[in-house]
Amino acid sequence: MDQELSWLVACLRPLLDTLDRPATVVDADGRFVYYNPASARMDGVDADEVIGKHLLAQNPWLTREDSTLLQCLARGARFTDVCQSYIGPDGQTIPYLHTAAPLYGRDGALLGAMEIGRQLRHMPSGPREDAEVPRIATADPLMRQQIAWLDAFAASELPILIYGETGTGKELFARRAHALSPRGGRPLFTVNCAAIPDTLLESTLFGTVKGAFTGAENRKGLLTLADGGTLFLDELNSMPIQLQGKLLRVLQDGSYQPLGSHQSLLANVRLIAALNQEPLAAVEQGRLREDLYYRLNVGYVHIPPLRERRGDVPLLARALLARHAPELNPRVTQLDARAEAALQAHPWRGNVRELENIIRRSLLLHDGGARLERIALHAGAQPAAAPPAGDLRRQLRQREAAAIEAALAACGGNASAAARRLGLARSTLVSRMRRLGLA
Repeated sequence: MDQELSWLVACLRPLLDTLDRPATVVDADGRFVYYNPASARMDGVDADEVIGKHLLAQNPWLTREDSTLLQCLARGARFTDVCQSYIGPDGQTIPYLHTAAPLYGRDGALLGAMEIGRQLRHMPSGPREDAEVPRIATADPLMRQQIAWLDAFAASELPILIYGETGTGKELFARRAHALSPRGGRPLFTVNCAAIPDTLLESTLFGTVKGAFTGAENRKGLLTLADGGTLFLDELNSMPIQLQGKLLRVLQDGSYQPLGSHQSLLANVRLIAALNQEPLAAVEQGRLREDLYYRLNVGYVHIPPLRERRGDVPLLARALLARHAPELNPRVTQLDARAEAALQAHPWRGNVRELENIIRRSLLLHDGGARLERIALHAGAQPAAAPPAGDLRRQLRQREAAAIEAALAACGGNASAAARRLGLARSTLVSRMRRLGLA
C-alpha cells in the first residue's frame, strides 16, 4: 500500500470502524485497503480476507462502468447518493445509496477512493412472506436497474412516478413498490384515471358531503379509505388539469377538501402515479401540470417497452405458459423453438400484455401434444389446421367453460378471486359465465 494512503487509512479507521454503514477504501489499482466491520457483516466475510483483493473479484456482479469506486479512480468523479444494486450472501438484490470520492495525496496524485453506503430497503414490521412481493421476471440489465431503483424508492415515503407504454406492467411495479414500503401491510387502492368519467373522478378521490350536488350523500373518497396505505393513480395524464391542481395540494401539505365541503382534511397516503406517455411530452401537450410533474418526479422509474428488451421475450413467454397452461390446456408443458422464434420476431406494440394474450389464445387453440409449436400472433392466425367453423366455436366454448370452472374450483367458488386468477374483470367473468350457461 502507498505510504501516504496507509497513513490516511490509519487516520480514518477509528471513525469508520464505528459506523453501522458499510465503508470501504481502495487503492489506485482498485484493490481493497480498508473494509470496515459493517461491510464484513453485510458480506458475511472476514475483513482481513478481503484486503488486497480487487473490487471486481470481490463483487463479480459489478462492472467498471457500474462501480462508483472504480469510476472515482477512472474519472476523478465524486458521487453522492447514487443508487447501486448489491447482491447479498443469499443472492438477493439489495438497493443501496453510495457516496464515493477519490482520495488525493499532498502532491495531487490519486491515491485511491473511499465509499460509504446506505441500505434503502425497509420491510414493514411483522412477518412477511416472499409471495406478497410481486416478482418481475427479466434478464435485461436496464430493466434490472429500474427494478433496483423502484425498490430503493419504495423504502421511503416519497411519491413515485412510473412511465411505461400501455401493457408494460406499470400496475405490477406499483404493487411491488407498495409491498416493499413501510405501508406494505396497509391497503393499496388503484384508480385508472382514464376509465372514470371526469365528473366522477373528483368525488371518487376526494369524497362528497350531502348536498354538494343533486343526490349527493356523505361518502368517503379514496384519499380517506386509503388512510395509512397507498393510492396508485394509473394514466395520470388522463386526469383533468383542474383536478391535478387539487392533487398537487395533497402532495404539498397533505390537505384536501371533499366535494361540497369547506373543511380541509389531512390525507395519510403514499401516492404512486403512472403515465403511458413520456412525462415531458405530456407536460408540453398540456396533459400534465408541470408543477405536479416535478412534485412526483422524486422517484422516477421508466419501464422499457418489450421490443427494446427482446431477450426477455422467451423468458416471459415460458413464465406465462407455466401460469396459464394448467387452466387453459394442461397438456402443454413446453414452448417449442419455432414458437419462440416467432415470438422474438414480433413487434410487440402491446408489450407484455399482448404477449400474455397471445400465449393464452395459443393455448386455447392448440390441440397438439406437450409442446406449443404454433403461435397465434393475431386474431386471424391459426396454430393448426382449422376445423370447421361450428366445431371450432364449440371447442372454444368448451375450453373457456373448463378454464372458468377450474378457476372457480381453485378459488372455492369466489368469483372475484377467480376473475383475478384468469386476468379478467369480475363483471367480464360473470358475463361470460352467463353466456356459457355457468351462472
